[in-house]
Amino acid sequence: MKRVFLQQNQNRTVLELLRAQGEYLDAPCNGKGTCGKCCIIIEEIQKADPPKPREKEVFTEKELEEGWRLSCMTIPSGDMYVRIPEEGGEQMHVQTEFIRGKKEAGDGQGVSVWEKEDAGDRQPEFIEKKRTEDNQQISLALEMPLESVDTENSTYGIAIDIGTTTLAGELISLTDGKCINTAVCVNHQRAYGADVISRIRAAASGDAENLRQSILKDIKDLVGILLAGQKMDEQSTQSVSKIVIAGNTTMCHLLLGYSCAGLGIAPFTPVNLAPEKMTWSELTGECEDVKKGISIGEYGDGGNIRSTGEYGDVRNSGNIGINQCAEVYIVPGISAFVGGDITAGMIGCDMRPDQCEMLIDIGTNGEMVLSAGDHFLVSSVAAGPAFEGGNISCGVPGVSGAVCRAVLFGKENMVTKMIGGKTAIGLCGTGIIDVMYELVRHRIVDTYGTLKEPWFTKGFPVVPGKIYFTQEDIRQIQMAKAAICAGVEVLLQKAHIPYEQINRVYVAGGFGTGLDMEKAVGIGLLPSGLRGKLIPVGNSALEGAVCCLTGKKEKNGLKPEKITTLSNEINLADTEEFQKLYVKHMQFPFY
Repeated sequence: MKRVFLQQNQNRTVLELLRAQGEYLDAPCNGKGTCGKCCIIIEEIQKADPPKPREKEVFTEKELEEGWRLSCMTIPSGDMYVRIPEEGGEQMHVQTEFIRGKKEAGDGQGVSVWEKEDAGDRQPEFIEKKRTEDNQQISLALEMPLESVDTENSTYGIAIDIGTTTLAGELISLTDGKCINTAVCVNHQRAYGADVISRIRAAASGDAENLRQSILKDIKDLVGILLAGQKMDEQSTQSVSKIVIAGNTTMCHLLLGYSCAGLGIAPFTPVNLAPEKMTWSELTGECEDVKKGISIGEYGDGGNIRSTGEYGDVRNSGNIGINQCAEVYIVPGISAFVGGDITAGMIGCDMRPDQCEMLIDIGTNGEMVLSAGDHFLVSSVAAGPAFEGGNISCGVPGVSGAVCRAVLFGKENMVTKMIGGKTAIGLCGTGIIDVMYELVRHRIVDTYGTLKEPWFTKGFPVVPGKIYFTQEDIRQIQMAKAAICAGVEVLLQKAHIPYEQINRVYVAGGFGTGLDMEKAVGIGLLPSGLRGKLIPVGNSALEGAVCCLTGKKEKNGLKPEKITTLSNEINLADTEEFQKLYVKHMQFPFY
């Protein structure tokens, strides 16, 4: 663990003091004390208040005696040393690859990943293009052998997907569209909460600039990993010249320094949804004297063009090979909660309005798109961070040791599989769905979501003595899955499209890629009418960003700006049908 010295500062908590010093500590609930994840060890416990009731729930008596506390509940009475967990982002498994299914929709439920070594791996027939490594770890990114490239004639571009939990990027040769390197890193804004609502509130409370600097640093670090091992002359034109960034509306607002006030209250009004175009130096604020006049490239019309510069002023910018005047393009969003990552995902999945298909991206928000003839219907639901381990007592991100698969034999023996084959430390998203399905299938949880005795009080032992799935965990899953399923059904009702007419449903994101589709349908996360049509596609947002970067023409041919004009949002919060369906889908199927 890392040892950090803290100076007492009025009535600020340890969590706030750590943030002020730039120390990262995972705090999915943004300091509310509910998640129990911001754990620290106080070396001199006499300088802290006695344990709070919540801390007594999280820690054993022995741990409390050793100085374990929740940083969000601890206010120092003097200067002190604390120990915090070493950052585990380098072990996080993140989906970077886009998966093109070779099986036609309707001939199966997807591929079981139980036999694979890591969650999210797929059988070879599901892969069309070469992987660098599926669900790669950031620790391997610096050691990855880079493919041989023609550095004398190539110009490079970078595509970045800013997720709420992680960032993923690809280094691309713009001469042939070849992927040179892939990398991931943690979104350290997670220290201010696991979901966008928490970060909107944090920004409104005075942390907006801290959030902006956090994501800027993450982007720079990601670029540094992508360029590791590249021998680029920073005075040459063989440096990175274009960067495309896709992210949800909140992430992009925080990155660009826009106020998030309008995103936190009805009618949820963004500052800007149009494409943003600028130079690298203007994004990072590291160069104030670039000249004006650079061409931004063929990204369509109507963009919000900031000031630009002329090639020639090439500086290090903290990352070898980045031209200060490199073009940066932010993919346009559709609404406050359907952002540029979904626009990019639609491009990546080659969606067209007349194809009668859907895209569902399940994360801290659940975004969904329906091709409805001559336009797209889009919507989003606040699924919360449950599917990424947030708000779950034993939940963790997709790191080594996370339970990613579970099967229950009888009513006592839960057999689990951990990422990386490590000792179990908690449940990641796919493990949560597996456990939930097994408890419902064996009627340990009834159709109303009640955990039966003798497990109601303490929770069901997924890993006896270590990991318990509680009644409150079940409630979190109920609310999240009800929102997703109800949202899908409302879109279909509004478009007057029955399940039978849907050709395929792309399930995007790392969670969706590793998800057992039959179990997702089995707990009512996805409607049973979509059974046989569900196709995991991996990181569709990153694939779409690459398409915008390279201008690939084999995709749907729709530019991002055109997609946003063809998209009509359904506000589910104002829809009576959604409220009724939400209550209905709170129940679990009966087995």
